[in-house]
Amino acid sequence: MSSHLTANIEYVQCCRKYLEGLLHRKDFKAAVRYFESMKNSLDDKSDTEQAYFFCLGSRAYTGTGNPTRALGLIRSGIAILSKTIGDKSELGQAYMTLGDTLRELGFYDEAEHAFRDAESIFRRDDNMREAGDALNRLAGIFYRKSNFKSSLKCLLGAIEFTRKENNQKKLAYLFGNIGRIYGLLGQFDKAEEYIRFNIDLSRKLKDGVEQTRAILSLAYLDIQRYRFDDAGEQLDEALTKIDQYNLTKERVIYLTYQGELALKQKKYDLSEKFLNDAATAGFKVAPESYLAVRPQRWLAELKTARGNYRQALSIANKSLLAMEKLGSTAEIGALLKIKAICQEKLAHTGNAAKSYLESIRILEHNRIKIELASALAAAGDSELFDVNKRTMFLCRSEDIYVDIDATAMINILRKKISIISANGSGGDITSISTNFGFDDQAPEFVTRNKRMKKLITQLQLLKNSDLPILITGETGVGKDYLAKFFHTLTRPDGPYIPVNCAAIPDTLIESELFGYQKGAFTGAESNRHGLFRAADKGVLLLDEIGELPLILQAKLLNILETRRLRPLGSTDEIELDIRIIAATNCDLAEMVATGSFRQDLYYRLAGINMELPPLRERKEDIPYLLKVFMQKAGLLKENENPEDELTYQFVNYDWPGNIRQMENKVSRLAAMLSITNDGSLVELARSFFEENSEEDTKTLFEKVEAFEKKLLMEALVSSDGNKSNAARMLSIHESTFRAKMKRYSLGGTVN
Repeated sequence: MSSHLTANIEYVQCCRKYLEGLLHRKDFKAAVRYFESMKNSLDDKSDTEQAYFFCLGSRAYTGTGNPTRALGLIRSGIAILSKTIGDKSELGQAYMTLGDTLRELGFYDEAEHAFRDAESIFRRDDNMREAGDALNRLAGIFYRKSNFKSSLKCLLGAIEFTRKENNQKKLAYLFGNIGRIYGLLGQFDKAEEYIRFNIDLSRKLKDGVEQTRAILSLAYLDIQRYRFDDAGEQLDEALTKIDQYNLTKERVIYLTYQGELALKQKKYDLSEKFLNDAATAGFKVAPESYLAVRPQRWLAELKTARGNYRQALSIANKSLLAMEKLGSTAEIGALLKIKAICQEKLAHTGNAAKSYLESIRILEHNRIKIELASALAAAGDSELFDVNKRTMFLCRSEDIYVDIDATAMINILRKKISIISANGSGGDITSISTNFGFDDQAPEFVTRNKRMKKLITQLQLLKNSDLPILITGETGVGKDYLAKFFHTLTRPDGPYIPVNCAAIPDTLIESELFGYQKGAFTGAESNRHGLFRAADKGVLLLDEIGELPLILQAKLLNILETRRLRPLGSTDEIELDIRIIAATNCDLAEMVATGSFRQDLYYRLAGINMELPPLRERKEDIPYLLKVFMQKAGLLKENENPEDELTYQFVNYDWPGNIRQMENKVSRLAAMLSITNDGSLVELARSFFEENSEEDTKTLFEKVEAFEKKLLMEALVSSDGNKSNAARMLSIHESTFRAKMKRYSLGGTVN
């Protein structure tokens, strides 16, 4: 090789290295200037070297916010590299740059193909580190398209690659992305856990850019939970870092979040300023991207809140076209909700009802909880639906807001539900204060479990409604007890009639339920009212509703819709004033799919569906239940408490038979104690639990899990339920301790 050729190669490599250094330091303006100064001298370079420079130049232009110029360069580079080097990592990197550029321009489908090509090339070239990066980028595309299941799948694959690489910085970044996805899914506790980990690790690694993005994500969570002061603090901190690092895209996100925050605080002028600034800045970065369109969606929300319905509808329609092109189902569902509100206010009632239902369908299908809660609340406010549907929409919305602990919205929705249930019509309930309290005379249902408290609150709200209620859950969780409690709430002076549909023979169930006239069939020697009429002015519990024969399901549906009953052998209908509760441990949706349960009856019953958690998921209630059952069995006096060791044993058991099994266990202990001359309840209980442990049949993994659960519970007992102290006792981080508590469903503390 001649000295001239060698010198030329070394010069080219030196130029490339210098340009790569500028990009690594994120000095994109200097990188663009250097690329332009070198561009005219590329003609005498090899095709491969030209391609490398095109790829680097594309990255530089993307960094300066000129993705259109970047797109032409990277496509030229890929065309050359595909011919000259084949499936090598350099070509994979070029496809990564192409995907980044297309993403900035809002071409998400094309970006997805580019990242898939990159990941495939890296795998074939055995470059697992870059394959993980490609999966992470692909997860981002799915995130933008609201395909969260695919996004999580990609992130988990990327994490496996990153763990092998032992790259803490990248691992923190991936956990941050997982947190953002959980945020959109409405699982805010998980989201906050991942994002705070991301913030802490980014701070330790001195990665200010990633820390800024994570702080913005945390602000988003606080806005959705109506924690406005916390959100404001997070946004102020993010702005300082945005200015420090001159982050263009993050500034648009910041402005959009500020606009949303001000809107929810009813600071409309401030909101409009932020959102207009966000829309302008987003348009400059990439006019057709998600970044540019999302502020427009919030401007439509703002116009709706101000009553400018025609203007809001116009903005929503334009934004809807853009979001459909981008494939963002979360935003499509939200925009359909805005469209529905505006159509209703402008008297386009037929279209409005369709838009409400389509919004709910899209958001529910894609499990986008936050936007779904908003759409359900809007439909509940609408006078286009009957009282029952409005109540159902509001209850479902309240369920979601309870899960994310958004107190302000919970209070508003409960007030609306209470008004509709009491009056039979909500009228215009869109502006209601948050001052709200229950009747002080209402009976109390003792529970410490968050999910159970939510169900009890809903029952209190629905006590004056005539909606049927469906209670589901495993055998023994207390469905009948909850039905009795509802009876004390709604009609304490009326009858309470529980019916086990599985216990009545098929040949007798119709006459038992609906009654008959004398002579209706052989043996009908007198009139019989039946259980429905026996429950008139009261509450009827249809337990094991899944066992009701299909032919009687049709008759039940008719009673629910007309509130009238025709006994066997009679031509007259009898009017009923009755509250109906159905209960089952079956999967009625699955039974509908197999044809063993009527779909129309299922939808009529499942409007208000209350699923009771099994006892293993509400362990914080076990100490109270244990005390109640022991007092009932004569093992405790009224002012006594169970021994700590006995409480620990009961809390540490999984109770596959739930509350019913626990009560039977206490009764068995009482019987055993009465025939034992010596010994204690603690020792008797220990023998019972050891007898039921089936330790010898467990796998090594199951034994390790059982031992870990035991350590967690012992630490909790020793620390009086303080999780921070318990974590220190076990020499693990508190976040790790809490994660393990969730994993083993140890939601409560031993009292």
